Amino acid sequence: MLTDSEDLGTLSALGAPDPPLLGEGGEARVYALGHRQVLRLMRPGASLTQQRVRAELLAEIAAGRGAIAFATPEVERLVEIDGRVAVIERRLPGIPFSQALSEAQGAERQQLLLSYLEAASQIGDIAIKRDFFGDLGSERAIRRPSYRDYLQARLEMTRSLPGPLSHLPITDLDGIPDCSSGAFVHFDLFPGNVLVEAGRVSAVIDFGATSMIADRRLDCWSAVAYLDAELSPEANLEDRALALHWLEQRGFGAEFAAAKRWIASYWCFAFDDPKVSAWCTRVLAP
Repeated sequence: MLTDSEDLGTLSALGAPDPPLLGEGGEARVYALGHRQVLRLMRPGASLTQQRVRAELLAEIAAGRGAIAFATPEVERLVEIDGRVAVIERRLPGIPFSQALSEAQGAERQQLLLSYLEAASQIGDIAIKRDFFGDLGSERAIRRPSYRDYLQARLEMTRSLPGPLSHLPITDLDGIPDCSSGAFVHFDLFPGNVLVEAGRVSAVIDFGATSMIADRRLDCWSAVAYLDAELSPEANLEDRALALHWLEQRGFGAEFAAAKRWIASYWCFAFDDPKVSAWCTRVLAP
């Protein structure tokens, strides 16, 4: 696969002139460096300092994972070349859950979906504690002494940002339960950020920019919300029904609708992503 012309000079300087492109997102392109490593080549303008903060958070996540079976990223080297930040990480096993959803059927599909949901419920077991509620990896971190203060401050910030979706975020927290004891939350746990192998989740990736200390149920609610058609076209109606049933079984169903509207409000800053924009617009429609 051809690499983007912007990347060629940096890749050559790293001694990897033509590595396979594994995927890309708004922050970076990810290339394979053999079987043991991957390279996250950040978009122009990325901050080396911010990537160091992320590397420290990933090390803390790895140390706090305890008995959790799935792997998480670990940074092995950080370098800046001609203004481009390159992050070399240990390569993790598996294929994206989104890819598996496009292929798996029957009992295998159901097993993968339940493993994805169970992984979402386990993120809060990662031993990361802070004396605030709020953002961990964001450059514009919002941190507050109480959970509801953080939720409200996040809404206010999103409404203040320029963009065509800034009028959509909710204005109150009706229906969203309070939380007195914060836990670690990934918050971007959609199928593309989960790797699966041998019928189960093998790794969770892309911690950092959206990670926060909040109500651990946010990862359960958001993992189900992100199965919507705009964000996960590989998922079908049966998948979404199973996920909603899973929430109900755990006693998380009653608050889901209100939590989903806050989640969509959070993402209104990402209006340049057509899928996210369409999803936020539908979920937050009057």
